[in-house]
Amino acid sequence: MPEDPSPAGSKQDGAAAASVRDLRLTDTQRRILVALCRPCAGESRYATPATNQEIAAEVFLSVDAVKAHLRALYRKFGVEPLPHNQKRARLVELVLEGGILPSEQLGEDDRREPATTASTAAEPIDPMRRLRRRPVLIAAAALVGVAAALLAVTSALSGESAEDSPPTPSRADYVSAVNRSCNLALGHLARIGARRLSAATTAERAGSYLGAIETVRGRLESLTPPIGASRALTRFQAGIRRAADFTSKVADRPPRPGTRRGANVVAELTFAAGQVQAGAVGYGLGDGCTAVGDLVARSARNAAGAP
Repeated sequence: MPEDPSPAGSKQDGAAAASVRDLRLTDTQRRILVALCRPCAGESRYATPATNQEIAAEVFLSVDAVKAHLRALYRKFGVEPLPHNQKRARLVELVLEGGILPSEQLGEDDRREPATTASTAAEPIDPMRRLRRRPVLIAAAALVGVAAALLAVTSALSGESAEDSPPTPSRADYVSAVNRSCNLALGHLARIGARRLSAATTAERAGSYLGAIETVRGRLESLTPPIGASRALTRFQAGIRRAADFTSKVADRPPRPGTRRGANVVAELTFAAGQVQAGAVGYGLGDGCTAVGDLVARSARNAAGAP
């Protein structure tokens, strides 16, 4: 019998699935993975993973924040180089095969309806069904890829883009969109509550701060900036990226006070807070975006061990 060409059938993928058990995940990342993989758990392994909207509704984050967290998870699980339409499925496959999420978290038992009579009992599972379905799925994916390639070639020959470029917004519209994302991020923290944050661990607080910061970062990455360079906007964007990167480090592994790593993380977050605040003021963003700079400063104090 020829060797199974599918990812799950290779020894290399088996080793990859085993290696994910050692990955450190923040609470928010774990909740997003639970929501993403829930439809595919148990006997529904070939189901479609949850959409970004479904994940956002379950974990109480914006869709932009979910996208940002998924990008971080793609990097963490090593699937970022894959084509866009394969990353999500491969991430689910690694999570389920690696067994890093307990079945009770995925709620497998809650989704199974008990059979009340003999006539409504579940049909016995054919152990060969999955093996028969896999080649069909692979063939379907190949056809979709061929169709997409033909569409791209046809569009190129006709001088048209495969998908229209997003229109460049006015500065006022762009500022309004960024302000909404900043206010949404602050609302995320407000829902958690100051008392709950003060009682949380350093890693838990960093995870909450990260969710808010990633809301802004995800929105910035999805927006087309207005025409014309702006040093203030570049400063704001760089500060948000730095804040997300180093807050993620604290959420993954809080630094010990007095260490070189701890001092470096605190310094980077403090610098990021200044970038965000200066950029927000210089570009004319609202008070919400300036307050996000205060949030980054709180992340720096949290990294230093202060509540």
